[in-house]
Amino acid sequence: MDTEELLETLQAADLSYYQANAYVTLLGLGTASATEVAQASDVPDARIYDVLRDLDDFGYVELYEQETFQARATDPETIVSGLTDRASALESAAAEIEDRYERPTLDTQTVSIVKRFDTVLEAARTFVRDADTQIHATLTPDQFDALRGDLADARDRGVTVNVTMFALDGDEPLGDADYEGAVSVAHRLSRPGPFVLTSDLRRTAFAPNPAAVEDYGLILRNRSFTYVFFWHFLLFMWIPSPVAYEADATGPKRYADIRQFLLENRDRIGGDEPLHVEIEGRETDSDRSVTITGEVVDAENLSEGDADEARAPSVLALTGTASMIVDDGERRWTVGGWGATYEEVEANRIRVTGVGAELDAEPAE
Repeated sequence: MDTEELLETLQAADLSYYQANAYVTLLGLGTASATEVAQASDVPDARIYDVLRDLDDFGYVELYEQETFQARATDPETIVSGLTDRASALESAAAEIEDRYERPTLDTQTVSIVKRFDTVLEAARTFVRDADTQIHATLTPDQFDALRGDLADARDRGVTVNVTMFALDGDEPLGDADYEGAVSVAHRLSRPGPFVLTSDLRRTAFAPNPAAVEDYGLILRNRSFTYVFFWHFLLFMWIPSPVAYEADATGPKRYADIRQFLLENRDRIGGDEPLHVEIEGRETDSDRSVTITGEVVDAENLSEGDADEARAPSVLALTGTASMIVDDGERRWTVGGWGATYEEVEANRIRVTGVGAELDAEPAE
């Protein structure tokens, strides 16, 4: 241990910088006058007497007068014993802290701002494990690899997992085998972007683009805030990017958002062949879970800026009213999307079970 480290250690043992400096100087000098200690150390002349008296009170030095005011270091046995006991107590405290430590959860916080991406990633992993219906995420290949096991478990539980994968220059493109079992649909985007993961439209883990000047992360347990991030995902990361993988491209298509369903099936609804769906959601008046199977007989999905039915559907159609009517053979249900209030059902997942006379009997995931 060099002198600087010794000084820092003595300060950690409750000596001031001047006290530690004077004591270490006396260890080298043996016996010296106050003036000699001041000259050989960093202690100012005006402070040296007070500093030495404090060290005398602590038992580090002994003061006496012999023509001049003299000081000498005491036998270090007592000091060493005290420092050893202190070190042992600190080691015991460290061990006890490790024994008692449990990783704190973020359940009590609606919004948390964090500094480390590892914290954001751990929250994302928790949100994936908590998901019941849908996960939407923008990931790099490394981030996908870190979450893949949990995403696969979510898929096994029947959760819809939609991922936009960032594919930058030099990145090895992922193949179907990489996605299989962990992803419902994957899109590919050839530019960098933020880390975003939403779970059940209730929870969000976010970290900015690595090229951003500010380094921070957000962990949200809030439906309203989460929907803002979901819209960012949908408009900027999902719709503009091409499909790279689809779990069952030939089977019935599943949707986690009513707006995307209505946008893609706009021409089928009210067409010559009936469009049959299975909807999992909740009744808005009782908050009870409900599953509806039937035909979509009407829908509304137009914003004021996209009301011309002759025009091709655009992203603007996502910004307006989104609702539909489903006839299950006994009654007609009004179905809305996230935050549905006036409709009877808030849809969490929509599965196309058939177009025309043929129906798919496969149960929902």
